[in-house]
Amino acid sequence: MKGRSLWQVEVSLWLLTLLSVLTARRLFDSWEFAPLWLIMALGGHASAAVTRRQRWPLAAAATASAVMLIIVEGLALYSDILWLRLLPTAETLRQAAADVTAAWDAFGIVEAPTPATAGFLLVGGAVIWLAAFAADALALRTRSVGQGLLPAFCVLAFVGALGTDAWRIRSAAAMVVCAAAFVAAHGIHHTGDRTPVGASDRRRATVPMRTALRLGIPAALVAALLVPLLPGSDAPAIVSWKDLDGSAPASRVTISPLVNAQGRLVGTSGAELFRVEADAPAYWRVSGLSRFDGTFWGSEQLYGDASRHLDGRTSDELLTQQVTIAALDSIWLPAAYEPVAYDGPEALYDPETGTLVTEHSSELESGMTYTVSSSVDVPSVAGLVAASGDVPADIAQKYLDLPDNFNRRVAGLAADITADASGPYAKALALQNFFLENFVYALRVPSGHDAERMEQFLFSERRGYCEQFAGTYAAMARAIGLPSRVAVGFTPGELIDGVYVVRGEHYHAWPEVWIAGRWVYFEPTPGRGAPGAVVYTGVAPQQVVPGDPEAAGEAGSGFIGELGLEDLEGLSGDLEGFVDVLDFEGSQAPTGSWSEWLVVPFYAVLAVGIGWLIIVPSAVRVRRALHHRRARHDARAAIGAAWDDVAETLFNLGIDRRTVETHAEFADRVDRRLRIDSGELRSLAAAAQEAAYAAEPPPPQTVTEARLDAQHLEARIRSARSRWDRIGTACRPSALTAGPRSRRRNRAAVNGRV
Repeated sequence: MKGRSLWQVEVSLWLLTLLSVLTARRLFDSWEFAPLWLIMALGGHASAAVTRRQRWPLAAAATASAVMLIIVEGLALYSDILWLRLLPTAETLRQAAADVTAAWDAFGIVEAPTPATAGFLLVGGAVIWLAAFAADALALRTRSVGQGLLPAFCVLAFVGALGTDAWRIRSAAAMVVCAAAFVAAHGIHHTGDRTPVGASDRRRATVPMRTALRLGIPAALVAALLVPLLPGSDAPAIVSWKDLDGSAPASRVTISPLVNAQGRLVGTSGAELFRVEADAPAYWRVSGLSRFDGTFWGSEQLYGDASRHLDGRTSDELLTQQVTIAALDSIWLPAAYEPVAYDGPEALYDPETGTLVTEHSSELESGMTYTVSSSVDVPSVAGLVAASGDVPADIAQKYLDLPDNFNRRVAGLAADITADASGPYAKALALQNFFLENFVYALRVPSGHDAERMEQFLFSERRGYCEQFAGTYAAMARAIGLPSRVAVGFTPGELIDGVYVVRGEHYHAWPEVWIAGRWVYFEPTPGRGAPGAVVYTGVAPQQVVPGDPEAAGEAGSGFIGELGLEDLEGLSGDLEGFVDVLDFEGSQAPTGSWSEWLVVPFYAVLAVGIGWLIIVPSAVRVRRALHHRRARHDARAAIGAAWDDVAETLFNLGIDRRTVETHAEFADRVDRRLRIDSGELRSLAAAAQEAAYAAEPPPPQTVTEARLDAQHLEARIRSARSRWDRIGTACRPSALTAGPRSRRRNRAAVNGRV
C-alpha cells in the first residue's frame, strides 16, 4: 500500500460518508441533526484512520473507537450531567436510556419529516460513527471496494425508505459520483497489486482512474436522468407522509414539535424565528396534541385546504396577524387560536386542533409571509363556573384516553389535589395552581414525560420546563375526567416598533381543557401567562427568557391581575400544607436502574485503557533498563544491548533482520528503506559485528561509542515520525514483545554465521 495515494482514498471515503449524512435531511424537519452527525462521521473515520495507521489490531481499534464515540456523544447531548464534564454517570445513562426508549416508541408512529429529538440524534449519531469506522475497516484493512461502499449506501437506503422525496434523485446521483471517485482512488492506491508487470508508473496509475471515470460518470448521468422516468419514481417514500394534496381530508401522524421542546429552548434561544404584526399579543399556536401513549403526546390530524374560510369558531373578537418567517425551519404555521381565515402560500388546515401546515410537506422559507384572522374571545368566569361536567361522547373518547397502565400514584395525586373542587373549571384551576405554588421552572433537567419521568417530576424534583408541565397537567386532568390536550407554540415575543419578534426562547407548551363546549387553556408553567387569560386563570401575562436567574424561580409567583385565589373561594381546595401531607420532601428518585450497572464496566474499560497507555511504555523502559543492567560488566553484551535497542525500534516499524544478513547488510537495507544516510548506523553495525565474532572483547571506548550511536539513532528515527505515530507505536500491544522477538532474530542470524 502506497502512502502517496492513501490520503486520496481516505478523503473520497470521508466525502462519501458525509454526503450520506446530509441525505438524512429528508428524515427531519430542520438541519438540527447535521452538526452532530457530521462530527460523528468525521470522528468515526478519524478513529479508524489513526488506529489503522498505528497498526492497531481491529479489536483494539474498535474498542478505542467505541470509547471515543461514547465521550463525543456525551459531550454533545448530556454535557450537564457528565462527571467532570467528560465521563458519563448513572444519571447520564438513565437519561440516554430514556431518550433511546422514547425514540424507539416514536419510530413506530412518527413519519418524516420529524424533529431531531435527543433519542434520534443519539442512536443515529452512533450508527453514523460505526458506519464510518466500518467503511474504513472494510475499504482499507480488507481492501474491498464493494464492502467499503456498503455502509454509506445502507444509510442512503434507510433514508430512501423512510424519508420524504425531497432531493431524492440528486442525492442518489451525488452519491454515485462520490462512489466513483472512491473506486478510482482505491484502484490507484492498490494499482501495484493488480496491474501487469512492465507497465509504466504513469500508465499503471491511470488505469483504474480511466476505468472509474468511464463507468462512474455515465452511471451518475443515468441515475440523474433516467431514474425519474422509471415507473414509480414519483411515488412517495416507502414509509412517508400520507398524501396531503388538499383535495380531500388527509390523515397524518405527528408527535412534533413538542418532543424537542427542551432542545429548541436551549439550542435556538436567541435566534429570531418569525415576526408578527398584530394589534394585540397572543400565544402563537402551531399544533394541538390529543393522543398520549404513556411516552409521547401526538395527534392524528385531518387536513383540508386552507385557502379560504376556515371551519373555526366565529366571534366578534377577531385578531388579524401578518406573519413573516425568519429562521423558523418547520412545516407548521404559527397563528393565534382559533384561526378562522387564512391568506398566503398554499397550506392545509385541521379544524379540530386549529393547526395550519404548509402543503406537500415543504418547509417554511425565510421571508415567507401570510395573514391569519383568529377568533380570540375570552370565556367568562361565570360561564366557566356554571359549566357542567357533561362531555360529548366524541370528545370524551378522544380526550380522556390514557394508557391502561397509567401511573396510579399520579392519578391519585390528581384526585387529591381536586378533591375539594366542584365542577370542571374549579378542578382545572386547582390543578394549575398546584403546579404554580409548588414547582419551579428549570431547563437543566432530564427531558421527557413518560411514566417514570412524570413520577420523578411530581414526587421528587418538582423542577421542569414547559413541555413537562403541560404534558403532566394534561395527563392528570384526564385522570380526573377533564378532557384535555397539549398545545404547542410560542409566547408573544418581544414587541419592537409595533412588531412582535419571536425567538427560540419563546417556544412554549401549555394544556387546554374542554369546558363549556370549547377549549380553554390554562398555565401551569411558572413564569408564563397567556395574554387575556388572566381573567379566569389568575395568572398575569408574562414570558420569561430561559436562563434568566430571575426566571420563574420562586414557587407561587405570577398570581396577579384581576383574579386571585381569594376571588374563587369554594372553587379550589385549600392547598396549604399539601406538600407536607404528600411527603414531597421524603420522596426520592427511583434508584437501582439497570443503567447504573453499565457505569462499572464503562469505567473499568476506561481505567484499563488509561492504564495501558501508562503501563506499556513504562514496561518497555523497565525491560530495556534491566537488559542494560545485566550487560554492564560485559563489553560484548553491552554493545549487543545497544544494538538490540535499535533493532527493537526498527522491529516496531516493521523492519526486522533476516537470518541470512550480517549486521552491515542489515544496516545497508535499513539505510535504503528509511533514507537516514547515517554513519552512526554503520558504525554501530560494525561494533556489534565485532562484538559478536571477534576473538577479543571490544575496548571500553567502543562500548561508549556504540551506546551513543544507538541513542542518536533512536532519536533520529523518532524525530522523523509524527507525535501520534510515536505514541501509537509505543502503546501497541506488540511493543511489549518487540524486544525479545528482535533479539531472537538477531541471535538466529549470529548463530547461523558462527
